Amino acid sequence: MDGSGAQQAEFRAAQYVRLSTEHQQYSTRNQAKIIEDYAEQRGIEIIKTYADDGKSGLSIGAAPLSSS
Repeated sequence: MDGSGAQQAEFRAAQYVRLSTEHQQYSTRNQAKIIEDYAEQRGIEIIKTYADDGKSGLSIGAAPLSSS
């Protein structure tokens, strides 16, 4: 405790949320909220969120490289 009455997180973590298709049931925002609730109940502080919104892993194409 820091004297303010707030409990300090024992662990710090990052969360990764992913939406592979528009047909997936849960949005990345919903996934993040569930993870944050889980973490809070266990004294884990989420310090970073990595999100992959609707990008399929099936596409192999790449943007053309630019020369500098």
